[in-house]
Amino acid sequence: MYLQQILNGVSYQTQGSGNPEITSLCCDTSNVKQGCLFFCLKGIKYDGHDFFRKAIGDGAVAIVCEKPLETQALQIIVEDARAVMSIAAKNFYDNCVDKLKIISIVGTNGKTSTSYVLEAILSKAGYKTAVIGTNGVFFNGQKRTSALTTPDPIELHYWFRQMYLNKVDVVIMEVSAHAIALRKMQGICSEIAIFTNFSQDHLDFFRTMDNYANTKKSFFSPKYVKNVVTNADDELGRQIATMMPSATYSVGGQADAVATDVKLGKEQSTYRIEMFGQSAVVTTRLAGIFNVYNTLVSATCASVLGVDVDTIVKAIEEVQCVAGRNETLIRSDGARVVVDFAHTPDGIQNILSFLKRTTEGKLIVVFGCGGNRDKFKRPLMAEKVSEYADFAVLTNDNPRFEDPKLIAQDVSERLTCKYKIVLNRSQATEYALSIASGMDTVAILGKGAEEYQEIKGRKFPYSDVDVVRNLLRIE
Repeated sequence: MYLQQILNGVSYQTQGSGNPEITSLCCDTSNVKQGCLFFCLKGIKYDGHDFFRKAIGDGAVAIVCEKPLETQALQIIVEDARAVMSIAAKNFYDNCVDKLKIISIVGTNGKTSTSYVLEAILSKAGYKTAVIGTNGVFFNGQKRTSALTTPDPIELHYWFRQMYLNKVDVVIMEVSAHAIALRKMQGICSEIAIFTNFSQDHLDFFRTMDNYANTKKSFFSPKYVKNVVTNADDELGRQIATMMPSATYSVGGQADAVATDVKLGKEQSTYRIEMFGQSAVVTTRLAGIFNVYNTLVSATCASVLGVDVDTIVKAIEEVQCVAGRNETLIRSDGARVVVDFAHTPDGIQNILSFLKRTTEGKLIVVFGCGGNRDKFKRPLMAEKVSEYADFAVLTNDNPRFEDPKLIAQDVSERLTCKYKIVLNRSQATEYALSIASGMDTVAILGKGAEEYQEIKGRKFPYSDVDVVRNLLRIE
């Protein structure tokens, strides 16, 4: 594809001349190939403008930049290189996203579970679906790995093209606040945008809760969204409902879709759903009040798309588990082991309040906090663990470039329950299981379905579920 085709819809100035054929796009010099269009992006640690010479030397035939550079190479000077990269990636991959029905899920917690449930409903209703999110990229019965909840635009639009070629109808995707802030969704208009909830996370990036909230709110505009489904029980959700016409959902309140007569069990939940004049009883193996919300919003969204309530209920009943979300394994003596992605104060409260209520013995919690991320939530996470745990094993999450001992020190200062520090995560899990009896629950929090542990810039293979299965000798 030629450069001017890729820049269709972009405002820019040029230094140099020509309309070269572009063979690939990239923003990382390690991925530059002959014929590449290179985007100079400003990051927290690095500025891509500092590496344009290497990009040119490795084969880039044009540079997208936000200021003139000292080079004879063709420069495309723009106001916002990130936004332009999103539009360019869309053009480069034949605008395939415009031929797909996109459902975006925004919120601090519940995005992955909602995507799983909604995918099950729409598949049962006859749609050919794809899912993009924290656990990876899924379509045609296969999982593809992705490093980010919302992939960067070049990768994202590559996947859209592959999905279109594979005749996908609907793409259900998690949209992180980072993706919104970094303009990854520029040029994409979702058929429906779901809002789940709002609580503290990512203050290392957004600095204040107001900035974090305003970023999420900014997505809910006609620029990005045609229809909205939002949580009437959440303050930010109610604000979003005033910004655009919205279908609302609530557990026990006033909304377009309401869950009533909620009964929460250890292994399942039931409730009656009243939705757009339809009524049915829902039984779900996804236990806990948080999963009432996840299944309810999925049902609401599917109903907006025209799926009948009987199909919705049958599909929800068939969902057995969401990988890494309240994923439960039972030891031979009856001890319950739960792997969950909870890594925010609110997420920890959600899972631990449920587990505490449904545990006859002790609740033992294995957890840590990520390095080089929101340090402000560490004491809050410790407080939530202390509120529910009988014993905690403090360990590594993804320490990244921080000293694991210092992370543990930060957290331990606010732990008021009994605890032990075991920084090796597999050893921490083994220790927790060694002190658990048959009536106890061991909750392993923070990583969920992640298949790696990030330490000093490297991702080492690691899975909480695999470690537990090995220790329990489960095939």
